[in-house]
Amino acid sequence: MKGWVLPVLLVLEMGLFTAISGAMFDSPTAFFHYFSGYLGDLIAQSAPVLLLGFGMTLVMITAGIDLSVGSMVALVAAVMAVCPGGPGFWFTAVPLGLLVAVLLGLTNGVLVAWLDIPPIIATLGTMIFYRGLCFVVLGDAEKSPFIDVPGYEGLGQFLGAALLVALAYLVGGYYFDRSRWRREILMLGGNRIAARYAGIPTGRRLCQVYGLMGLFAFAAALCFTARNSSVSASSLTGLELRVIVAVVLGGTLVQGGSGSLTGTFFGVLVVAVLDEGLRGAVTWGERHLPFKISHLQYLLLGALLVLGVWLNGRVSRTRGR
Repeated sequence: MKGWVLPVLLVLEMGLFTAISGAMFDSPTAFFHYFSGYLGDLIAQSAPVLLLGFGMTLVMITAGIDLSVGSMVALVAAVMAVCPGGPGFWFTAVPLGLLVAVLLGLTNGVLVAWLDIPPIIATLGTMIFYRGLCFVVLGDAEKSPFIDVPGYEGLGQFLGAALLVALAYLVGGYYFDRSRWRREILMLGGNRIAARYAGIPTGRRLCQVYGLMGLFAFAAALCFTARNSSVSASSLTGLELRVIVAVVLGGTLVQGGSGSLTGTFFGVLVVAVLDEGLRGAVTWGERHLPFKISHLQYLLLGALLVLGVWLNGRVSRTRGR
């Protein structure tokens, strides 16, 4: 997809939903304060999806997919939630959550790389398995030890969330764009057999990619629990849909071999503005539409996914010619 399409779509979305909300600005200062606060809250709210989108881009570049990300984040948050709050939370729950997240990601990697299970089947199985473990850990309870941890809530606010996102996309993205590792996983996604003949350790690279997905799931769990202050076994159901839609919309090919972190970033924001805008347009919809506007959420996400796959395929064929 052309690089300018998503930023333009994002601006149009924001303009449309701002008009529907009835917001009025009597000065440039009021306009600036409104949109600076809006963008800050948008980044903080969508930080988990932004972080997972980075990892999902790497996974899809290898011609894989990870359907377990929502269950993985919920399970990491559940494991941290069983630890007591207070200052010691930083030295017990956080390292434990990191360890569990990486192990969960590596489990997916082993299933795909070494047991040769198709990624969609392997991660569908672990999605169900990890969600079941959430109920084993938490049962039907909702736990919130995070509110008693000093400084923890900052990870769910703009500065904390923006710092984690910046570390991923600026620092991690800078290294990724210039690394030999990037070229190797691009070749792996384009043609795994050719990658083997080129001397690339395909099994190890796949495990590394899915292990990184686990690391990003840990960061997403930090942002989610810091912002929401509680977690239950059913938390984040359907999160994987938003992540996959955003990554595909951002220009990453489903068949692997090509991906864009910048596109993923804007794809996540487009999906986040759509979600937020539909929630804010409920009152307007009740007055002007014969159905609940909130029912459009999954309809539009599905349409965006199909549109993204179609457009990426068109662009790929055009470049090939």
